[in-house]
Amino acid sequence: MTLSRRSLLQAGALGGLALAATSVLAACTPQHASGIVDVQPTGTPRRGGTFIHGAMGSGSTGSLSPWISNTSADFARYMAMYETLWYSTGDYRIKPRLVDTYSVNAAADEWTIKLKSGITFHNGKPLTANDVFATFRSIQDPATAASSSGALSVIDLGASTIVDPLTFRLKLKTGTSNLPEILSTFVPIVPEGFDIAKPVGTGPFKLKSFVPGQQTHFVRYENYWQIGKPYLDELVIVDFNEDAARVNALASGQILGADTIDFTLSQTLRNKPEVALLVQKTNSFYPLQMRMDQAPFDDVRVRQAFRLLVDREELTRGAYNGFARSANDLYSPSDPLFDTGLAPRHQDLDKAKYLLKQAGAEKLQVTLTTSDFGAGVVSMSQLFAQQAKAAGVTVHVNKLDSATFFGSNYGTYLFSPNVAPPFNYLYTVQTTDGPTSTSNYSAFKDEEFTKLYAQLAPELNPTRAKEIAADMQKIQYDRGSLIIPNYYDAIDGHSKKLGGIVPDVSGLALYRYANLWLAS
Repeated sequence: MTLSRRSLLQAGALGGLALAATSVLAACTPQHASGIVDVQPTGTPRRGGTFIHGAMGSGSTGSLSPWISNTSADFARYMAMYETLWYSTGDYRIKPRLVDTYSVNAAADEWTIKLKSGITFHNGKPLTANDVFATFRSIQDPATAASSSGALSVIDLGASTIVDPLTFRLKLKTGTSNLPEILSTFVPIVPEGFDIAKPVGTGPFKLKSFVPGQQTHFVRYENYWQIGKPYLDELVIVDFNEDAARVNALASGQILGADTIDFTLSQTLRNKPEVALLVQKTNSFYPLQMRMDQAPFDDVRVRQAFRLLVDREELTRGAYNGFARSANDLYSPSDPLFDTGLAPRHQDLDKAKYLLKQAGAEKLQVTLTTSDFGAGVVSMSQLFAQQAKAAGVTVHVNKLDSATFFGSNYGTYLFSPNVAPPFNYLYTVQTTDGPTSTSNYSAFKDEEFTKLYAQLAPELNPTRAKEIAADMQKIQYDRGSLIIPNYYDAIDGHSKKLGGIVPDVSGLALYRYANLWLAS
């Protein structure tokens, strides 16, 4: 199972602003360790106003496609217009959205799903099971080049059936206990006969105008199925190519929100009286991948040694300006399946030297291929190289521009950072380093791990699933191929008049448009 790089990178002329008068009482959220305190209006959310969201784009391009999101601006448009069958909450719990009820058989390979009634698309067409099947067919069609085509390949659409206008039965090729999470990620439901020239979804906002690479204007969908929402009259997404320009626009009031701001640039906003900063502790990470199908990382002792070279606290300070927390080479820390019993991993140069000597890899030299595709990535790479010197390891940092890094050689590098999804444990295994992943760029392969995965994938009993996942994580902890030094924070800047913002472990607080509102 795979998600494309497009999916992984999503985790990401200005319109006028008219606001009616209302009182504002500032409220403070708990203070971050940096001293940053978020400020939002309190009281009953008011209807009206225009939220202008500055998101990172890519030149003159841009997409309204439900299937492909190459930039944060694309993803913002996606979140405004489209919705999935399930969704992830701010604390990353998977809950039904368009789904009313569902059931699953004991083998987890047959799911019966009933849609909520009364939901309509922006063109007035009611949502039906036919639309779901048409959506799945489009995603599975190679010509669509959908980001989620690999993830949806588990569905045997030919063996699946429509029971009635709102009910359908999905037959899966293999037992899949986490189907709701899969269907919550880049699988938006669109109407049968969907026309990208006139895109409609079931989301809180419908399209008014779109100028690629510049801005997108949305208006409230008055027949939105969540009664009373959205609160905003209008939403404007403004594309930016440079983070500094986006921060300046926020500081001057030209935009009212900017997500995932560069750690250093965010500090320039701390003394702006009209701007608040929200620090979100996320599950997101940039792993350093060691290809275990090539020397020297085919020797588990070398992989173990490299994990012990890392001073994780120094990386938090140096690469992320303190906006991160240390990890112990495992992912999905908010998942109930996450094993909190494994000891934190700290730098141990003596043990690293011992392991390298045992592996015959003293005075080892390796190339770390990196790129500036995310805040702190290059700094993390350079700091790791400095730390490795203390154990006699020479790490040559080869920095590439993003286009080259993600070009024809992407996925073949011996040692490199990468983008990674902030999903729950099983889905991250399926899309990152598990036996069914086609994005397993560290070439992780372990016979015992594969057998355990086959048990976990269809397991519906939470207690048994946690036991299996603990065994899998112990293997990854002892002999895995990823160095995960930190989970990094996401810093959003927004007007102090913007309310309804809730910290989000996926870093998506400003993208939850149906919940946002503006005070005067």
